[in-house]
Formats: sequence, structure tokens, C-alpha cells
Amino acid sequence: MSGKFFSSNEDQQHWSIIRQFILIWALLTLALAIALWSVYKTQEKSMLAYISDEERQSIKSGSQFIVKELQELHDDLFYLRDQPALHGWLDRESSQNLASLSSDWVAFVKYRERYDRILFLDEKKQERVRVDRNQGLPVIVPEKELQDRSNLYFVEQTLALNKDSVYISPFDLAIEQNKIEQPVKPVIRFGTPVFDHNGQKRGIILVNYLGQRLIDRLREISGQTVGDLWLLNAEGYWLIGARPEDEWGFMYPDRKDKRFANDYSEAWASIIEHPERQQFMANGDLFTYDEILPKTLFGDILEDVVSGDERWLLVARVPAEKLLTKNVLQARLLAFTALSLLSGVVSWFIAHYRTRRQQIEQEVIASEARFRSLVESAPDAIIIVNGEGHIVLVNTQAELWFGYTRAELLNQPVELLIPEYLRIAHQGYRQAYTQNPVVRPMGVACDLHGRRKDGSELPIEVTLSPLKIGLDLFIIGIIRDITARKRSEQLQREVQAKYQDLVNNLRIGVYRHTSESGCFLEVNPAIVTMFEAESAEQLQKHSLVDLCRDAGCWEVFMDKIKQQGFVDNEEIPLVTLKHREFSASVTAAMKTDSSGNTYYDGIIEDISERKETDRRIQQLNTALRERAMVLESVNHELEAFSYSVSHDLRAPLRAVDGFSRILLDEYADRLDDTGRDRLRRVRTAAQRMATLIDDLLKLSRITRSELKREDIDLSALAAEVIDELRNQEPNRVVQCTIQPGLIVWGDARLLRIVLDNLLGNAWKFTSKQPEAQIEFGMQMQDDETVYFVRDNGAGFDMAYAEKLFGAFQRLHDTNEFSGTGIGLATAQRIIHKHGGRIWAESKVEQGAIFYFTLEAREVL
Repeated sequence: MSGKFFSSNEDQQHWSIIRQFILIWALLTLALAIALWSVYKTQEKSMLAYISDEERQSIKSGSQFIVKELQELHDDLFYLRDQPALHGWLDRESSQNLASLSSDWVAFVKYRERYDRILFLDEKKQERVRVDRNQGLPVIVPEKELQDRSNLYFVEQTLALNKDSVYISPFDLAIEQNKIEQPVKPVIRFGTPVFDHNGQKRGIILVNYLGQRLIDRLREISGQTVGDLWLLNAEGYWLIGARPEDEWGFMYPDRKDKRFANDYSEAWASIIEHPERQQFMANGDLFTYDEILPKTLFGDILEDVVSGDERWLLVARVPAEKLLTKNVLQARLLAFTALSLLSGVVSWFIAHYRTRRQQIEQEVIASEARFRSLVESAPDAIIIVNGEGHIVLVNTQAELWFGYTRAELLNQPVELLIPEYLRIAHQGYRQAYTQNPVVRPMGVACDLHGRRKDGSELPIEVTLSPLKIGLDLFIIGIIRDITARKRSEQLQREVQAKYQDLVNNLRIGVYRHTSESGCFLEVNPAIVTMFEAESAEQLQKHSLVDLCRDAGCWEVFMDKIKQQGFVDNEEIPLVTLKHREFSASVTAAMKTDSSGNTYYDGIIEDISERKETDRRIQQLNTALRERAMVLESVNHELEAFSYSVSHDLRAPLRAVDGFSRILLDEYADRLDDTGRDRLRRVRTAAQRMATLIDDLLKLSRITRSELKREDIDLSALAAEVIDELRNQEPNRVVQCTIQPGLIVWGDARLLRIVLDNLLGNAWKFTSKQPEAQIEFGMQMQDDETVYFVRDNGAGFDMAYAEKLFGAFQRLHDTNEFSGTGIGLATAQRIIHKHGGRIWAESKVEQGAIFYFTLEAREVL
């Protein structure tokens, strides 16, 4: 019985141990499950908070970049609008001012790589000045390629704006000839009206912003976060999307359904219905967004902003599978299985330790997020280096300005951002600073430059601040890019130098004074010379009243300026410092500076020589009028003489010729041979005299006739003359060459007379040549068009060339070659009336060449 008792007791103890074990195990397992579940939920919440904060920061970085880009666009647009070169060209649209404006714009586009085009359009929407970026380089568009932009909506809307207003076009793709430009070119157009000094609207300035720059930056930010970063317009179309084929749906007819609202309808509804919620969950995904309103980006800077896009939405999405992966859940199950085998106490301490560690990690993440938000929101670049000079932290601005990514900068020596020729010296400066670290600025009193990734340099200012964390020393460098300031200062110096050179090189005097009768404040060299002063300082010591010849003259001049605000070309008698009197033309304008002080700017021109020239011109005009009257009287006498010759001399000549012919016809048998010969000679002389009278009358009429100019085919006229000569002597064989297509501007009737005489002489003087040759053509001599008639006839001795064009001058006997000697004189007068000249070259029995020129037609 005792054996049975011990056996039963052992079994009970055994089962009791088992029950206790089961109970303890169950309690420990329950506690462990609860602890692990709590750890899982805590980690899930911590991860969600961390991802949410990261997404907010990426949205904030993207929004800050867009705002900063558009604000710099505004600053550049108003800088272009207020350029002195533009307003100088508007005041006087000369080629020199246009070249200066175009040169300034080329320099601007060259250093502002964010722009694709700058153009100025007048109020008729016609391009007047345009600079394009062609293959990365700025190019001035020639005037003949400038276009009428009346059909562009953004030109119409910009031109309707008031002063200091800006038009921002929709963010879309560039379109050329009603087609989307390939490859696609995202663009935002900025425009503002331009007013001249009189407040009159003269046109608009338009700049094309290369939107790809903005897109690339947002994609770079998206690559540094967990989720995707997208940019939408007000209708929900993707400007930056998950797939290229989904983007710009509003530009492509086949993509009209490619919208964020179609793919994420619940998220879109939440954005529209609750715009104040900038982060929410939809279908398990985490959405973060920010609304960018182009009209409100500039605060109080502008009075009015017209935007083609009502708003842009910057949206970040983290899919549900990235918020808490299945691997984490599986790891918790494995941990639960493993830890369930451990004792309750060990499990409890482990759970307690893990829970505590998660809490610490969450606090560190939150602290780091706050610090990162502060650094990333800074407008300047921030770089933190350790005591050894290695970079441990950078912000977005540092990446943007220096062209490196964070990964390329972290753990690198800070000398990476210093020009190579300064790196060795900078190491010494850095080591000296770590010995005595204090807050101090750098680059204020001297030029300081940083080095970009591409090797280019940028002017900077740096503020250094030491930071100790435990025993470690860190140096915070706040870096400011002063490129715009330096460029502005350089442009201001260049403009000032150009202005000074312009004023100093003027041949007329330029001055400024502030009182009605005081002294000059500023003068140029021309005015110093004009008043015969030894220096500008000597001239500035004399009162303006003392330089006037007549008392009270300057007071009258100042009264006109105060009444009108300006005076143009007022004639005033002045005296030099050496008491020489001269007449001056004075132009002046009254101005007011920003402090309300009045001053006077003007120019003085010595017109003494001009007045003397005007007096001489008047004398010449009087003499010319008197001479014209004499010439008119002479012309009347010539007309009377011509009438007398035509009527009074012809009658006796006709009588001599007629009676001689009657004697020869009716009394020839009563006369001997000598009598008949002498009657024939009388009749020939009378006919020759009549011919001479006809030629003289023709010469007189040509001298007095008025030119009727028109375009004439000189080649065709020459062909007509040759045809008539052939008809008169059909048995002659003459080789005639006429150059075709010789078009001139002149009187067709008179030029026909010239060709009649020149070609007729060539035909006559080649009559004794067995192989006669005549050529009419054109050649260039000393850049002048010269026409010629060449023959291989009898020629003449050049010793008598000066007699060629005199009336009744002959170089050949009438028995050898017929003629009166009037033809060449007539040709010369016709050529002279056409503003040309005529001359000849020849050798006896080797032919002659007659050359002549004609006045060219004026090109309007």
C-alpha cells in the first residue's frame, strides 16, 4: 500500500508542476504577446510619424523652390523692364541703342540659364527685339525674322495690364506652328507692360522660363524620399507624374483621361472638399500636399498679378505597402515564438528595454526632424563641418548653389568648395579658427569665392559660428550667394562708365546746376573748351549769370524753365572766360531728386559758326535767285533766237535752194558745165546750211527739255537702232553684238538720240572696213557701271579728242565721211542731263570706243 501511495503522490506532484508550468507559461505567454503587440503598434506609429514628417519636408522643400524660382523670375522681369538700355532705345530707336539693348540681353540670357527667350513687343503685338537660346547659347534674332504675335493669348493678356502688373502663363508645353515642340519643352511665360518716362505704354516684356529646371529639381527631391512627388495643375492633370505618358494630358487629345482625379478619386475629393488638410490617408495610402497660388507668391510686391493657372498642387504619395512592410510583422511573430520560451522575468525586461529604446528613437527622430526643418527652410546655404574640417551636414540650398548632391558632399573636406588656388591657405585659416572659434563674418570687406562642382566660381559671404557638442567642436557656416548683387554692382559700374564716356565724348556741352543763378555742379570737357576755361574746376567757380552777355538774360531763361519744366534750343548770347562773345543754343530741363531737391540738367551748343553759315547761305540763295532770273532772261532770248532761226533763216535758204533747182531744171541747157557745177554747189551749201540749222535747233531743244525718267531696256533700244541702220543699207554686212538685259533709269526719247548718234557714227566710220564690227555693252570700272559702243572703223587721233563733243567740230573731211559735227555734242548734253559723263578712246585706223555713264536710280 505504501508503494502505491508514493506513486500516486509523485503523479500528483508531477501534474501539479505541469499545471503550474502551464499556468505560468500561459501567463508569461500572455504578457509577452501583449508586450510584443504593444511594441509593434508603437513602431508602426513611430514609422508613420517619421514618414509623415519626411513627406511634409519634401513638400515644403519643393514649394520653397517653386516660390523662390518664381520670385527670382519676378525680380529678373522687373530688372529687364527698368533697364536703362531699354528706355534709351524707347526714347530714341537708333541702331546704336538697339545694339546696346540686344547686347545687354545676350549677356543676361548667357548667365541666366533658366530662360529660353526674352522678347519685347510693341503695342501692335509686333516683335521688336528678341533673344533666343539656341543650342545653349543666346542668339539675337534678326529683324527680318521677327514675328507678329497677335494670335497669342498671353501677349493679349499681358498688353492689357497696368503698370507694375505681371502676367504668369499656364505651365504648359512650348508650341510652334500649332504643334507641340519636340522634344517637349515645358515653359512658363512671365510678362509685364513697359511704360516710357512720360507714362505712356510702349509695349511688353516677355520671358520664357525653362520649366524643365523646376521639374528636374522636384524629381531630385522625390528621389530622396520614401514616396513619389507629383505636380498637378488646378484641373488635376499631371505636370509631373509617375509615368511620362500620363503627363501633360491637357495638351494631348488622347490623354484627356490621364488625371490624378481618375486614378485617386478619394484623395482628389479630400483635397477639393478639405483644402485645409495638407496630409491625410486614403485607401491606405498617405497623401501630403501643398497648394501654390501664383497670384499670391509676391505678397505686397505687386499691385496686380494675372495668372493663367489658378493654382498648382504639389502632392506626395506613400503607398500602404511602404508604411509598414510584411517583413516587420513576420519578424514580430518569430520574436513572439522565440521569446515565449524564455522566462517571464527575462521576457519582461527585454520587452521593457525594447519599449524604452523605441521611445528614445522616436524622440531622436522628432528632434532630428525639427532640426532638419529649420536647416532646410533657411534661405542661405548651411554647411556644418567637424573639427577635422570634414562636412557632416548640408541643406538643400548648399546642393543647389554648389551643384553637388548630399552624398557627394558628406564626409568630404570643406576645401572641396574652395577654389584650388586657395585650398592650401584655407587649411591654415581653418586650423587657426579652431584654436580661437568665435562668431565672425567673412567676405564682407574683401572678395570671397566658392567653387561649384563644374569648376566655376561664385562670389559668397560666409558667417562662421562655433558649436560644441560634448567635447567635439563643430563649425556652422552660413553661406550667402551674392552673385546677383555683384552682377548688379558691375552693371551699375558699366552703365556709369558708358554714361560718363558718352557725356565726355559729346561735341556739345553738358552741364548740371542746382540753383537759378549759381555755378555749374558738373560739366563735360566740351563745355570747358567752349568757355575757354583751363579746367572744369575753374569754370565751376564762375556764376552762370556772369557768363551771359546781356543783363537779365539768364533770369528770363530760368523763368521759362519753371513755367514749362523744360526749354528747347533757346538762343542766348554768352561770353567765355576770355571775354569772347558767341551765340549758344541752350536746352535744359528741371528735375527733382528722391529728396525733393530741384536741379537742372542741360546742354549748350556753340552755334556761332552755324549762324555765320546760315548768313552765307542766305547770301548765296539771294545770288542764286538773281542768277536764275538772268538765266531765265537768257532762256527767253534763246527761245526768241530759235524762233528767228527756224523762221527767218529757213525762208532765204529755201529760196536759194528752190531757185537753184529751177535754174538747173529749166535753164541747164543755156549754162555751161562750170555754171551748172556752181549752181549745184550753191544748192548743196544751202541744204547743208538747213541741216546745220535743224541740228542747232535740236541741240537747243535738248538743252531746255525736261527729263521724263522711267525704267528703260537699253539693249532693246540699241537693237532698234541697228535694225533701222540695216534697213537703210541692206547691202552692208556688219557684225553687231548687243549685250542683253541692260536696264537703266532715264528718258527713253533722249537716250534713243544718244544711241542713234553713237551707233550711227560706228556704222558710218566702219563703212570702209571689209569685216565691220560694232559692239554695245556694259562693264564695271572702279565700282561704277559704264556703258560702251566699240567699233573697228577709221578711229581718230587722241590728240584731238577734246574737240569731239564741240558743236560743228569734225575730225574727218566731209568728202570722206558725211555729217555736221552736232551729233556728239547733242549726245554729251543728253548724258549730262542724266547726271552722267561721256568720253572716248581711239587709235587711227584701229577703231574707237565711246564710254558713258548714267545716274543710278535712288533706292528708297
